[in-house]
Amino acid sequence: MRGSKKILGACLLLLGVGAHYQSAAQDMTAWGTLPLQFFESRGVPADAVGISLAVLKSGELRGPPTWLEHRARQPMNPASTIKLVTTRAAWSILGLDYRSRTRVWTTSRVKAGVLKGPIYIQGGGDPKLVLEDIEQIVDQLRAKGIRVIEGDFVLDGSRFAEAPGDPNAFDGRGYKPYNVEPHAAMFNFKSVRVGLRPDRGRVTVETMPNLHGLRVNTSIRLVQGGCGANSLEWIQRANLIDVSGRMGRNCPWQENYISVYSHLQYAQRLFAASWKNAGGIFRGKAREGKTPGNAVLLVDWVSPRPLIDVLADINKLSNNPMARTVFLNLSAETGGPGSRDDAEKRVRAWLAERGMSFSELVMDNGSGLSRNERISPRSLTELLVDAMLAPQAMEWIGTLPAAGVEGTIRRRLKDGSVAGRAWIKTGSLEGVRAYSGYILSQSGHWVAFSAIINHPRAVEAAPSLDSLVKWMVETL
Repeated sequence: MRGSKKILGACLLLLGVGAHYQSAAQDMTAWGTLPLQFFESRGVPADAVGISLAVLKSGELRGPPTWLEHRARQPMNPASTIKLVTTRAAWSILGLDYRSRTRVWTTSRVKAGVLKGPIYIQGGGDPKLVLEDIEQIVDQLRAKGIRVIEGDFVLDGSRFAEAPGDPNAFDGRGYKPYNVEPHAAMFNFKSVRVGLRPDRGRVTVETMPNLHGLRVNTSIRLVQGGCGANSLEWIQRANLIDVSGRMGRNCPWQENYISVYSHLQYAQRLFAASWKNAGGIFRGKAREGKTPGNAVLLVDWVSPRPLIDVLADINKLSNNPMARTVFLNLSAETGGPGSRDDAEKRVRAWLAERGMSFSELVMDNGSGLSRNERISPRSLTELLVDAMLAPQAMEWIGTLPAAGVEGTIRRRLKDGSVAGRAWIKTGSLEGVRAYSGYILSQSGHWVAFSAIINHPRAVEAAPSLDSLVKWMVETL
C-alpha cells in the first residue's frame, strides 16, 4: 500500500497537479457523444453496454460534476467491480486502522511442557491470516513453555453465521483459490502453491506450505521449447493433486495455486506443520467447535495489517476470499450475526447515511463472484464521486491498481498517453467485462467512471474498455 501511495503521489507531481487539482478550463460542450463504436466494432451492441462518466471541472473539485452517460441506470452484473462497494463501505464502517484479531484459548493447564487439553483457534475474520502469521502465533505459544499438545485442535468459526458453502457451486472449479468460501478462521487462503521445474529430464515438484499428507502426482512429458510450450491440467482430490500434460524443457519454473481440504483440515495441517517446525510435538485431532466461556486466553494475535492495506489487496488483486470475508465482517463487527443478508443491510444503511440510495443494488457476497449481484453504472460512479469528495481521497484512489503498473491491470493500458493517469478496478466473468475507477485527463479534469458490458461476446470487447479509457484521457 505504501508503494502504491508513492506511485500515485509521483504521478500527480509529474503532472503538475496541486492540492486542488487546478489546470486550464476546458469547454464542456466540446466532448461530443460517447464513443459507442468502440464496442459495436467488436460485435457488442450498444444495448449491452452501460457507461457513466462524472467529469469534475478543473479547480472546482467540490462542484457538481458533468455527466456523460449511456444506459447508466440499467442494473447490470458488475463482476468484481462490486468490490468497490464492499471496500468503500468497510473504509467508512470499520475504519482504516481496523485490525483483525485471532485468539488461541485452552481449558487445560500446561504441565512440564505438555498441554493435555484442547486448544481453540477463535477466528476473528482475518481476511489475510497467512503462513507468517501462523508461525508467529506458534512462536508465542512455544514461548509459554508448551512443547507437546495432546489435546484436540478446535477451529472456532462462530464469528460468522454464514457457514462455508460448496466451493464448486459457482463454476465447478472448487480447487481454484478464487472459489474459496469465507471462514472466520481462514488460514492462508486455504491454498497451496505448487511449483514445477524441469531438472535433468524429469520434473521436480515444490509445495508451499508443506501440508502433512498432501501428495502431488505428476505425469508430465517434457517437450522442446520454453514456457510457451506448457499445457498442463490440474486436478485436486482428497490428499492428491494430479498434474498432467506437457512442459517445455527450457521453462525455468511453472507454478499454480490450488485450494485443498476443508477449512478445518487445512488449518489443522498448517498449524501442525508449523508446530513441528518450531520443535514441538502435536498429537491432537481436528474438530470444529465454539470456544467455551471458561477457556483461558493463550495468545491474542492482532493482525500487523491495517484495513487500508487489506482493501488495497482486494482492489488491486481482486481477491475474492478476502472481499467476502470483509463483507461478512461488516455484519459481525457491528453487532450482527456475520451473515450476507445482514451485511447487505448494513451497506444499504451506510449508503443512505451518505445520501445514496441504490434501489437496484443486489449484493450476494460482496466480491462479484456471483450471477446475482447487480448495480447500475450510475450508482457505481456516484459511489466513486462521493469517495473523491470525502477526506483522504488520494489514499482511497491509491487502493485501486494503477493502469499498466500493478494488479489486475498491470498488463493493460501501457500506452504513454494513459500512463500515470488511470486507476481502475477491473471485473471479469463469463459474459461480463467491467472497468470502474478514476481518470486524470490530459486537460486536468478528474473523471470518475464505470463501464460495464453484459454480453456473450464481452471477452472480445475487453479492448474496447481500454479504448474508452484512452479516449477519456485524451478528450475530456
